[in-house]
Amino acid sequence: MTNARVVCRSLGWDGAILYRHSSFYGDGQGHIWMDDVQCLSGKESNLVACKFSGWGVTDCSHHEDVGVQCGPVRLWPLASEEGVFDQVRLRMPKGHKKKIPTSHGYVEVREGKKWRKVCVNPDDDLKKIAFVTCGQLGFPDGNVVDDPEAYLAEEAHRKYAYILGDISCNGSESVIGNCNFTVLDSHDRRACDDGAPLMVRCVHGFKYNIRMRKEPPSDNTTLPDATKPNIKKSKTLTRLRAGSRSNEGRVEVLRYGRWGSICDKGWDMNAASVACREMGFGSAKTAPLNSAYGDGHGPIWITDLDCVGNETRVGDCTSVALTYAFDYYMTMREDGTNTDGPHCTHGEEAGVVCHTPDMRLNEKVKLVGGRMNDEGLVEVRIKKKWGLVCSDNWSVVEAGVVCKQLGFGFAVYALKDVIYFPTELDEVLMTGVKCDGSENSLQECYHDPEVQECGAGRAKPPLAGVMCAYQSPDLVQDIPLLQQSIHLDDRALSYLYCAHEEGCLSESANDADWPYGSRRLLRFSTRVWNRGKADFKPAKTKNQWQWHQCHQHYHSMAEFTHYDILDLNFTRVAQGHKASFCLEDSECASGVDKRYDCDSPTGGEQGIAVGCADNYQYSIDCQWIDITDVKAGNYLLRIHVNPGRLVAESDYTNNQVYCNLQYDLSRVWAWNCHLPEDYDAERIARYYTADVYP
Repeated sequence: MTNARVVCRSLGWDGAILYRHSSFYGDGQGHIWMDDVQCLSGKESNLVACKFSGWGVTDCSHHEDVGVQCGPVRLWPLASEEGVFDQVRLRMPKGHKKKIPTSHGYVEVREGKKWRKVCVNPDDDLKKIAFVTCGQLGFPDGNVVDDPEAYLAEEAHRKYAYILGDISCNGSESVIGNCNFTVLDSHDRRACDDGAPLMVRCVHGFKYNIRMRKEPPSDNTTLPDATKPNIKKSKTLTRLRAGSRSNEGRVEVLRYGRWGSICDKGWDMNAASVACREMGFGSAKTAPLNSAYGDGHGPIWITDLDCVGNETRVGDCTSVALTYAFDYYMTMREDGTNTDGPHCTHGEEAGVVCHTPDMRLNEKVKLVGGRMNDEGLVEVRIKKKWGLVCSDNWSVVEAGVVCKQLGFGFAVYALKDVIYFPTELDEVLMTGVKCDGSENSLQECYHDPEVQECGAGRAKPPLAGVMCAYQSPDLVQDIPLLQQSIHLDDRALSYLYCAHEEGCLSESANDADWPYGSRRLLRFSTRVWNRGKADFKPAKTKNQWQWHQCHQHYHSMAEFTHYDILDLNFTRVAQGHKASFCLEDSECASGVDKRYDCDSPTGGEQGIAVGCADNYQYSIDCQWIDITDVKAGNYLLRIHVNPGRLVAESDYTNNQVYCNLQYDLSRVWAWNCHLPEDYDAERIARYYTADVYP
């Protein structure tokens, strides 16, 4: 396994799960270069640093070839192959005020270490050339400058160096390097005497916020009010989910008022570019297949998508309907498999990475002192000055914004009170930092306008650091199981001592005549799937777990799930919670092996592997809400997984399930259990009104 770990880490994966011998993946071909390999520490940078018998010195045959299965977490992203002329920028001529992002100017292509102009002729289809160029620069549309003389009024006439000419684009290309062109001699200053340099004006699309929040976001799950889902009306019929940045993720489309994914059969760069431009981005960089951003959980609306590349919406492309308006639970199971045919599953969903304008956000923050470039102490630039960030109230949400800003994926750990990463700076420039996770840079997060005291009473201020990873877990609840299992239970107090000690009963239980009497409990089962690309692990390390003597088990998280009953004004009337006393792989999808089992005296290994689920049956202690004091009426039931965002996920929007709930003191009814983000704003608003109650 030591050798396997070295191989996996050298390829960018965080360790190995197992190794395979005897040509498990088939016989190789060619020479067998290495034999008797012995890696001593497992920290070697690659196999060459380990001991072996010598290059080509072996007595093995290809029937003895070795293989490995690496862990699911990426240490750095897979390398993307860039074409020779895939680096393009805009340079504004003199006389124009510089803005970020630059949306007009000369089009320049990088050749080696220098930037060269692009030569065009009046007979060229300039509209299509500008469309492709602006798409590559991150803009949904563009045109050539229509009045070059006025535009270049303050630019001196001079000869330029050109690299491309005779360009012909059909409009479907994602980068200018995919168009037909002639490579010019960049040293020939007369190469474009019959033409002119290409100048474009690009049309802005997706709006990037670059200003600081005026008020800190509120994510306090204990607040009694203001808990209504913030579902905004979508401006487009296409969106992205589970990406580390706003321009990447699983592609979802809105049909019949509900969001669903796209099967990757037929998904290509043309379709991906149409989706990107519809959302206000440029053309597509890549079009990942096979649910590269984790499995979805709703309907898969369409398949066999066929786009020319110049459509304005995904809906304008030809496609085949796969799931219909009212039969989602008949055609798709929550484990992602299909009940009526193998055409497409949640493991075959389309994703995309879109071109975006260069906002230069990565120039405003950096990580220093880490072992790798995706970890370290956070240094931030404020008003042209570099300084440090205070770690008071620092969490994985703020750390995730830093990772996103630098292009390092998601946060794994939010490091507080960092002393082991060296830095040459000593001044703290940001205190009171509070993000909600949607920001594209740390500067956008709320922070104290004037730097406040950091680490009150301490000799040295506590400093913030991060550790990033390119993949992350994503928890999604099993909605049908929840809705079907809701029921009432009158439980004698004599059975509730441990639950009372753990805070699972309402406050009125403190005044009860123990052990006489009973409590009215709303019981239900929950099953939480990990649909992401990395294992979900407890917020606390094993040495920080808390032993609960009465229940005889360890708590690895103070609160894994929070339960609420709300009135129709979204005021809490009753609540419950579930500490993760046994976070494990209760069941897994077909072909996935269980990895976490906490059934041991020491607490075992807790977590939820990718493709597995943790089950809490309604019969377990604290798997309820104490409604003894709740009056008859119409309510909402809310189940919130990972409510404090103590563990980083690729998508927090799918963590809350709401149900309509009616209670008449003797019976209870629950229906319309749903994830608010699965529906459009108009449809979801009806679920929170009295109109849906009989």
